[in-house]
Amino acid sequence: MSIDRVGVVKAFAQTRMAHAFLRTREDIERHQTKLWRRLAPTLARTPALAAHAGAPFTDLPVVEPSVMRAGLGDWNSLGLSASEIMAGAEAAESGGAGELRPGVFAGYSTGSSGVRGAFLSSAEERARYLGQSLAKLLPPPLLRRRRIGLCLRADNALYRDVANAGPFQFRFWSVGTPSAERAKQIEAHAPDILIAPSHVLAELARFAEAGTFKPPMFERLYYGAEPMGDAERAWIAAALGARPDPIYQATEGFLGAACQHGTLHLNEDSIAFELEPIAASDRYRLIVTDLRRTSQPMVRVRLDDLVQALDEPCRCGSALRAVAPIEGRISDIWLWQDAFVFPKQVEDELGKAVPPSADWRAVASAESVSLACEPEHADRAKSALTALLADAGVARPVTATALTPQTSPKRRRVQWIDG
Repeated sequence: MSIDRVGVVKAFAQTRMAHAFLRTREDIERHQTKLWRRLAPTLARTPALAAHAGAPFTDLPVVEPSVMRAGLGDWNSLGLSASEIMAGAEAAESGGAGELRPGVFAGYSTGSSGVRGAFLSSAEERARYLGQSLAKLLPPPLLRRRRIGLCLRADNALYRDVANAGPFQFRFWSVGTPSAERAKQIEAHAPDILIAPSHVLAELARFAEAGTFKPPMFERLYYGAEPMGDAERAWIAAALGARPDPIYQATEGFLGAACQHGTLHLNEDSIAFELEPIAASDRYRLIVTDLRRTSQPMVRVRLDDLVQALDEPCRCGSALRAVAPIEGRISDIWLWQDAFVFPKQVEDELGKAVPPSADWRAVASAESVSLACEPEHADRAKSALTALLADAGVARPVTATALTPQTSPKRRRVQWIDG
């Protein structure tokens, strides 16, 4: 499969120019308005959006991802049916190409909410994605030959194109690969840049401390798909020799990336973000409109992620909005009537109570909080959670249970269970 290298270079240059010329909020808003106008023909070809072609995007209704999943046939501009898209995604999941039209591929997201989202990517969109990603993620010098490693739940055409996009040696690892085997393969490949879920980087750090994994000389480490606490981030940085920085990607698009200082910036050069406040807190939900995506338009899609905007400008000087690393989902907030505890609060308190290398899970319900951790840390962890609940005005018992192996492809350390 060939890659449109001209398209990659064009997207790379556009992204770098946007970083240079988008210096104020007014610059960003003008740029987004221009991109939105260019998207009108795509909306006209998309059944779910055709009636709104030409209107300001803020006039369009806000939609939930579940609505789009339920109506895949109406949420693409290529005339593909839902059954065609799902069949292509299933083929890609099984190791096939997943090609639906020449250059158009389907795949599944990693499904952190428990529901996998099917997505489409055209050859033009993959070239743009790669050019944008390389512009945002590669450290200088840009043209140096590099080894890039990616660990996710499943491979697809969007990632396989990396190997053909430039002077790169690309390797993919599945999160389903046994951790010791994967560590040996990563050591052998010795990637300069590694992108992986938080729990995979934690596994590598444990192997490094045990002397069974020799970390390569990483130029950059990126984590995504799962939250990472501050204490865990510092521990992984010490164990692997490079600070893990956040990358924010979802079925809805490439949403954000860390700058050289490790600050997460939203990709406002190609996506419009609306911040919907969460009552009585400094958190927000994002409503995203991808201003460049054409095969499967994403217009005013409300996400479930918890976002904190940073008040101080980043040292890198970028005008793109800076946010704290994603701490979890709305559904992970512990909520008892008017009292609530956010996932980051749980991460922070347990990060002080147990070693950062320790694994744990904390699940709350209306009646109690259940903590799963290693027995030697149980008392301190229980005390930390009990104090956190008391500070929030909540009186609920905290019980400790044995830590069982993770069965989900995504780590969810902080959860709320209804019922």
